[in-house]
Amino acid sequence: MRPVYCMHTLKCIVFSSFLVFLSCQSMAAVHPKQQEANQIITELYHSLEHLSNPDMANRLDAISAQFLGKPYILGALGEGMKARFDQEPRYRVDAFDCDTYVTTVLAIALAKDQQGFKQCMSRVRYKDGKVSFITRNHFMSLDWNPNNQQQGFIRDITGTFRDKDNKPVAEIASALIDKPSWYQHFTDKNIHLNPSDENERIKRLAELKERGSKLPKQLAQVPYLPFTALFDAQGNPNLFLFAQIPNASIIEIVRPNWDIREQIGTNLNVSHLGFAFWKQGILYFRQASSKFGHVVEVPLIDYLHEALSSPTIKGINVEVIVPQVPLSDNCNISPRVF
Repeated sequence: MRPVYCMHTLKCIVFSSFLVFLSCQSMAAVHPKQQEANQIITELYHSLEHLSNPDMANRLDAISAQFLGKPYILGALGEGMKARFDQEPRYRVDAFDCDTYVTTVLAIALAKDQQGFKQCMSRVRYKDGKVSFITRNHFMSLDWNPNNQQQGFIRDITGTFRDKDNKPVAEIASALIDKPSWYQHFTDKNIHLNPSDENERIKRLAELKERGSKLPKQLAQVPYLPFTALFDAQGNPNLFLFAQIPNASIIEIVRPNWDIREQIGTNLNVSHLGFAFWKQGILYFRQASSKFGHVVEVPLIDYLHEALSSPTIKGINVEVIVPQVPLSDNCNISPRVF
């Protein structure tokens, strides 16, 4: 019996060692920032269980408030440690840019738990939830908005705003999004590898440019509330219109056909975004701000009044989150969430 016991024990040891090896391999494939975020997000879900009013607006408010003060980092996210072109973390909660802030908060709010969050993060950030640099929702008016509208996560309500005469005030911004040219403007600094290797970055840059060259140029349109409707000639806000912005809306800053082809290779329609929350009669704009260098909230009217002097910023787009309760683990919409 003893030899059999020893053989059985040896098998157990070998099998256990194999499991440990697999576990270590799995951990090695996860970006440290994701590991750090996992614990924080899990704790955040526990705190959400104690909300007195757990509707979606309050979830978004509570989640987004947790990240006030976090540093601004442009390009904070990538496709993870195994990615071909951008090995920045697939998610993190220690730093954001304006896009990743809204995306991360929305994904947390749409999910019930950390596992569901990962599914929602993929669906919100990538077309059809397929994680790759090419399928990432890079452009708000061309990718992020329509893809998330199609999934039923958000709805554009900009066209519903009416003035005191019950006339619609929205206008349409149009821009030709030239993705092939945008890709050609990349340098090896756009390739994020860990560990970094210049020769490998240059090789993969050429590969990424080749893939990007095959993408179409597309006209993107987005409705917006023009400053001429939101403010009068003296700069006074039209409170009747601002009052129509729902709590926990997504606000996008619109620059119609913004010509920055020399800088990035394409025109744009949307340059910034954040959340709008009503607090004691004041509408606040909560955003990851490059100007302030971290996540802040400021009165939306003040923020937009300052933007009146911009030659290119012309108004705002308003999106609302459609689901009113968290989604199933695969982050799919079902009739009960409306």
